[in-house]
Amino acid sequence: MIEEDVDQIIMVQRAVFGKQVESFLGSEIGRYILTRASEQKAEAQAEFLEVDPQDTAKVRAIQNKILLANDIARWLADAVSDGLRALSIIEDRS
Repeated sequence: MIEEDVDQIIMVQRAVFGKQVESFLGSEIGRYILTRASEQKAEAQAEFLEVDPQDTAKVRAIQNKILLANDIARWLADAVSDGLRALSIIEDRS
């Protein structure tokens, strides 16, 4: 019984966190972060087309910029998705 209660609390926390992230993404700050990540990715992709392929340090640095921009968007989307899954589990149990 206690284990089920703990699991329920965790599910509620995940659902609430997902909703908080979703609200954050709709806020001015959230939109700014996603826009900046997208802009950084576009800038890095343009830079990638011009970089000397023999300059492996520069190639890696540009790749890391692209990967970071992708990661930011994915982390936020994952948090929302995880919250929606948790909410679905809660509703199924009710």
